Amino acid sequence: MKAYAKTNKGLKQLKYTVFSSALQYAFLALSVTGYTHAQQVGVEPSRSEKSEKKSSPPQEDVPQQGTPESVKPGTATVLPTVIVKDIGHIPGYVATRTLSGTKTDTPIIEIPQSISVINRNEMDMRSVQYFTEALRYVPGVVVDQFGFNGQGFEYLGMRGFNVQTTANFRDNLNQAATGLYLGAFITDPYALERVDVLRGPSSVMFGRGDAGGIVNRVTKLPNATPIREFEIQYGNFDRKRVAADVGWANADGTLMFRLVTSALDTDTQVRFPNTNGDRAGIRRFYIAPSLTWRPSDRTTITLFGDILNNRSGAAPFYIGAPNGRPTNTLSGDPGFTRYSTNQASFSYKLEHHFNETWTARQNFRFQRQNGRFNDLVTGEFEDNVSGDMSRSALFSRERLDQTVLDTHLQARLSTGPVSHTVLVGIDWNRNEASLNLLAGGAPSINVFNPRYFQPIPTPDIPFQDARQKLDQVGFYVQDQVKYQNWILTLSGRHDKVSNTTTDILNGENFLNKDSAYTGRAGLNYLFSNGIAPYVSYSQSFLPQAGIDRNSNGQGFDATRASQYEVGIKFQPVGSRSLFTVALFDLTKTNVLTPDPNAPPNTLSFLQVGAIRSRGTELEARTEIYRGLNVIGAFTYNDVKVTESSDGTTGKMPIRVPNMTTSGWLDYNFSALNISWLKGFGIGGGVRYVGRVFNDQENTSTTRSFTLFDAVLRYDHGPWRFFINANNIFNEKYYSASSGGNFFRGTERTVIGTLKLNF
Repeated sequence: MKAYAKTNKGLKQLKYTVFSSALQYAFLALSVTGYTHAQQVGVEPSRSEKSEKKSSPPQEDVPQQGTPESVKPGTATVLPTVIVKDIGHIPGYVATRTLSGTKTDTPIIEIPQSISVINRNEMDMRSVQYFTEALRYVPGVVVDQFGFNGQGFEYLGMRGFNVQTTANFRDNLNQAATGLYLGAFITDPYALERVDVLRGPSSVMFGRGDAGGIVNRVTKLPNATPIREFEIQYGNFDRKRVAADVGWANADGTLMFRLVTSALDTDTQVRFPNTNGDRAGIRRFYIAPSLTWRPSDRTTITLFGDILNNRSGAAPFYIGAPNGRPTNTLSGDPGFTRYSTNQASFSYKLEHHFNETWTARQNFRFQRQNGRFNDLVTGEFEDNVSGDMSRSALFSRERLDQTVLDTHLQARLSTGPVSHTVLVGIDWNRNEASLNLLAGGAPSINVFNPRYFQPIPTPDIPFQDARQKLDQVGFYVQDQVKYQNWILTLSGRHDKVSNTTTDILNGENFLNKDSAYTGRAGLNYLFSNGIAPYVSYSQSFLPQAGIDRNSNGQGFDATRASQYEVGIKFQPVGSRSLFTVALFDLTKTNVLTPDPNAPPNTLSFLQVGAIRSRGTELEARTEIYRGLNVIGAFTYNDVKVTESSDGTTGKMPIRVPNMTTSGWLDYNFSALNISWLKGFGIGGGVRYVGRVFNDQENTSTTRSFTLFDAVLRYDHGPWRFFINANNIFNEKYYSASSGGNFFRGTERTVIGTLKLNF
């Protein structure tokens, strides 16, 4: 959201624009409120999955966490002693089970939905530094639409829809992505065991959400395998990082502890001209302790929390010249622009197995972020020759609180030849946000010869003082029905949402209440050779903030989405591979479009919009032969506005590429059994992103780009050494442009990592 003002006289209009946009998008920002076991028989798990198998065996293959191998009502069972030895490093990028798709431990090929999993091994191999980098090789997902971003904002698009504020989940619980203006919860990728990507409408299990899907971050938690890892990094832009991951468990596995921490100090590619190379930097510290207690073989209690402090400078938003061409001038100022956040969370997981049929679980999280932000917003050129552009200064103080509680009961039943996995649950999600925004004048900047470190008065004009509270309660039920090789998944949900936004400065209150039923129905068939075709229908809903001025001041209806999807998943028996193909037809309705009859310089919307997204996604994750791992992804997405009031019907939404494709390959030379090559490995990848439109009328485009990545590694005993290079040919590209700003893509990064497992 950008506000623009030419002079101090423009602050009044700027205020109206920011507040109106905030009302429109803040609800989306707050509208968002894993863990896997080992894979099926015959498929070797990754290192992290193998560790989980030792401490938390899965259902169907072996018992689930805390479940005795043979439980009879009224009898006690002794938890077996687990003796863990060094299991070394096991390659592979394939996870075969997930909790994210159904909230039950289910093989991925049995879920009627497109799902991708990025495990810890892949994140280490590709040296993921910022969260969105983990999703670069996933079909149906577009990252970094606003170029390189060091502030921590996790810009994501899925199946043609912007899902930054709606797809953010952690440990199967909603994680509010943004507050009322700049506040946003940040993810440190070192904290994660894996990332699950569910494409398409997913409201039936997770409540309010947009059409594109969700991204579930799965936190590192204790397990029975001793963990002792320490790593140091150094890279270009003077990147320095240290991290540690240590875990401990007692002899019988009833008490386990884990501590994950990292510290980052780096400059970035964001360099200010005419300052002798002054750059925007990032300073970040993260720490996350966790404790698991098993008072009995039937009960597991896990407590965990984290603290993340982040300090960063300007984003790479480059101002366009009067003729519309990009310049090297940044809109921020190194002496003024600051993004400062402190966030913390506390969570718990409870699981109790009453018997072999009934299991109860409860997951809870409270998290808070306090943020202070200084930024500059550009206005208009004073003329078309000199290049002088007006600016305004903003100071924002924000708080974002979220409390989430999910409780459900699972039953595994049989009715004759038919087996059922039934899930009944209720979840509650409360988001509370506050914003105190001050504005002030700022000196203009010349885009041809910028001058930085100019004195900028501290903003002191009350600009916005707002509070927002959003409550959601959802009831859901699901039945996974199995008959011979057929699997029918039926899910239903009802949500009630209440949103109260208060404009303290103007003394106005806005109250929106909404409710919705959503559902999912899917059918899979499992062939004995590992082929699993499926068909599904799913829905989503997303309440919207704001007032419909054309209907007696009533609130807008929630956007609704429905999707038909057909696909095939193929997991060859006894292999470390998973192949998926999906075709989908997705429609989102009740989309807001600008009111063409609104008075000048006002923001008014009509709820007549609709967007249709159709496409094809292909993904392959496989070990072609011993030591050679491959990831391949392809997406073709045809997205069109089918209804609008602003003349954009038939056009493609902005920042949506029609095609993306990527491939990654790495080889472990140890598979050759040649002594002098033992421990060496090499890998590389290529990423292609198609052209995007910069305006709703589709008159301006940003060209496609292709990037190359590479890795060289060496393992020797407990030591592992990586050299990773992303965008190795240093391709200069823009991911998009909008509102006179150009968003420069990520330049070449070279990072060396030394890891010790002891």
